[in-house]
Amino acid sequence: MRRDTPKVGSLLTFGFCLSLIIPGVGWAAPVVAPDHILVKFKSSVAGRINAASLNDGMRELLGALALPPGAALDEPPLNRVLREQRHLQPDAPQARVNLERFLYLGVPPGLSVDECVQRVQRHPWVEFAEPDGVGTGGVIPNDPNFPNQWHHRNSAKPSACIQTPLAWDITRGSTNVTVAVLDTGLSSSAEFAGRLVPGYNFAYTNANTEDDHGHGTAATGILAANANNSTLVGGVDWSCRLMPVKVLDTNNSGLYSWWAQGIDYAVSHGAKVINLSAGGSTSSTALTSAITNAIAQGVIFVTITHNDGTNVIRFPGNLTDCITVGATDEQDRRAGFSNYGPQIDLGAPGTNICTVSHTGTLAYWWGTSLSAPQVAGVCALLASLRPEVSHEQARLLLCAGAEDGVGDASDTPGFDNYYGWGRLNAYNSLLLAQTRVDRTDCSNGVLRLSWPSPANASNKQPYQVQFKNELTDTWTTVTDTTAFVYSTNRTFWSDTDGVASNRFYRVRLRPLP
Repeated sequence: MRRDTPKVGSLLTFGFCLSLIIPGVGWAAPVVAPDHILVKFKSSVAGRINAASLNDGMRELLGALALPPGAALDEPPLNRVLREQRHLQPDAPQARVNLERFLYLGVPPGLSVDECVQRVQRHPWVEFAEPDGVGTGGVIPNDPNFPNQWHHRNSAKPSACIQTPLAWDITRGSTNVTVAVLDTGLSSSAEFAGRLVPGYNFAYTNANTEDDHGHGTAATGILAANANNSTLVGGVDWSCRLMPVKVLDTNNSGLYSWWAQGIDYAVSHGAKVINLSAGGSTSSTALTSAITNAIAQGVIFVTITHNDGTNVIRFPGNLTDCITVGATDEQDRRAGFSNYGPQIDLGAPGTNICTVSHTGTLAYWWGTSLSAPQVAGVCALLASLRPEVSHEQARLLLCAGAEDGVGDASDTPGFDNYYGWGRLNAYNSLLLAQTRVDRTDCSNGVLRLSWPSPANASNKQPYQVQFKNELTDTWTTVTDTTAFVYSTNRTFWSDTDGVASNRFYRVRLRPLP
């Protein structure tokens, strides 16, 4: 995009860190109100309004915008409520236009919503103009025990869940993504019907991957149980293919050599995500090599901190290469059994988790073994949006989207050894994966870009803007963080350096410190 010709097109690249640029993959058309937009005037404009009443002030503001006939400016209902509480009439001398919040602008005939936004936001009095987006309460499946799955939707503390109903508005997964679950096997129950691809049993060296313990089915149920099928529960990903790789025996234990072979098998048979809800007390060169190779082959590898309640994360979770997950409880605190330490990346719900048993009935489980599959499920959703997403890109999206500072006093801002980068938020991570500039303006020598962003962006500040003067140049990162302005669901950035030369811009996620 050139600064003197602000257009959304091939010259503007979208994506995030590590040069993954896949415009248009998995994006749904935004739904907005068709008859009005939101306009926020600068507070300084109040000194330019000479009107003696609110109604006259609104007419004066509308006239300044110089829009075609049929445009209308109205205040939001909250303004009227507050004024009525003060017993003020609109024509009273004490009533004035409230410029502290947005106003409604009716789109005049002959202009589209986007055309109206583009025209209004160029006005020097306007702080921002944007469509009024239409959202929903999130997709709620009809599985009878979904209300018991508090990790999806928590009635006791709504903010403590991973926000999958909102994430499902973006994607519910893809059959093009295969997730390998390295565990005790998987029950061939109705909750996984139509989703299975061949795996292998390394515990007993045969092709029978039926679960003889229950741990593997419970973990896989959290990750990807069939949802909206009027049966038991719903998983995080509704569509991915499932590859059961049995590396734990009937006693829920297994050799590292089985795990290493299971990883190699999953990689060679097309798995994009691997979940290993297991760990041991010693390290292993063979297993480390298998994990490193899997990640190098483009696989996302997720594992656990384990359940000893100590500050020692078990192997392979203590490998910095792994995406390592701890457990949180219904109050968004670290679960007391969840191991912690400098290798943890993030947490996810892990207490009293409602899932499916290997006998095809309902089951409740506790442990980080139920936390990691939630993260692996979100990784599968990310891969459905961006098939080439790498392990490190997935880690960045997970950690940038995680809710930080929501637990107890040990959940400090930024990274900490107890919560990592925060508690998993599926919706935030998927929204970050779709980062792209969708509104531009260049007037009075100032370039303005904006894009949809999660509500926690103001705390996380996950973005960086880069530019180059010629396509053959290297990208330069803008270091001035004050150029970013965050609203509830949108981020704005302005280039105010006054350089008149043409430039190309892109938005990326900042690498983790």
